[in-house]
Amino acid sequence: MRQDSGRMQITVQTPDRSSEPVDFGAPFEPPAGRVLHCWGQLGVEDRPHLVEDSELAEYEATIEPKPGVVSTYAHVHDTSDGILDAFCQGIGNLMGKRPGFGLIVGLHVRPVEHVVAKGTCDESLRRMARCLRDLDMPVWLRIGYEFNLSFDPHDTEAYKDLFPHIVELFRREEAHNVAATWCSAAGSFQFRDPFDWWPGNEYVDWAAMDVFAPIGFERSETSAYLDRCREERKPVMIPESCPFFFDWNLVDPDRPESFRDGLLEIGDFEDQWAWYEAMFELVRRRPEIKALTVIATDWRDGMFPFYGDTRIGSWDGLAERYAAALSDPRFMHRQESQDLFEHR
Repeated sequence: MRQDSGRMQITVQTPDRSSEPVDFGAPFEPPAGRVLHCWGQLGVEDRPHLVEDSELAEYEATIEPKPGVVSTYAHVHDTSDGILDAFCQGIGNLMGKRPGFGLIVGLHVRPVEHVVAKGTCDESLRRMARCLRDLDMPVWLRIGYEFNLSFDPHDTEAYKDLFPHIVELFRREEAHNVAATWCSAAGSFQFRDPFDWWPGNEYVDWAAMDVFAPIGFERSETSAYLDRCREERKPVMIPESCPFFFDWNLVDPDRPESFRDGLLEIGDFEDQWAWYEAMFELVRRRPEIKALTVIATDWRDGMFPFYGDTRIGSWDGLAERYAAALSDPRFMHRQESQDLFEHR
């Protein structure tokens, strides 16, 4: 990944299928050849009820054009201490200030994955379904996201049971604005086929893959995943992505070695831009990808401080290049996204 000059070079290996745009007819799917411009993330994974928008406002002040979709998280089992209530109220208030947005929700199901399908969490799930339904906006629900993580995978059979269970429960609650999203981790594709966790075509509206490590661009397994999603006729979302600026001194030494596989300690601006170039090239080559979310946040304030600061405005010169890349006509920004959501 390094050239002789010491600069990072990330080579996107997936075949170029940009001349083969597709429309799968999924909920809230952009037209063939178009990609939703999304932003992440509201709150943090370990404190999903802390929904506030200061970093979104910072991104909006830095980047023109504006995103039409934002991302956040929720936990399936959070009911006893008011966290779900705070989450619903916070999201409702925030979306009230920004009508017409779309919302991506990463639904965390650990550590209860083995009991979800038995109905243990149904009351929490019903409340969440009503909360998201009443937002009256497009929601992509990433059920048990990153199920295939090499260092912490979901049990395949439990996952294939819980995904349909949650989808059917949301359907009974008439949460028709919620798209069931099957979200993998691209950095773990080489360890096991993510389709070992496939819950069934009839339960999945969108597929998704989170992309952080450069190996997500460089390995053939990414191409195989996108090819299979095309065969299953599912649009693909990238709901989490950004270059990681690892400070290895802050990484928990108990993390398994596979946690580091393919990751780099990225140094300067040009190294960072190499990652963004690879991401935009991947999206250009693969028209199955219909939504791109880049996480522009200061990770140092949360449970993953070793990921560093990926706010676009924190790096001199990045905002200009990033905005220029987003000016590609394939991207749909806020106004176009709102028009899409109103008519689909």
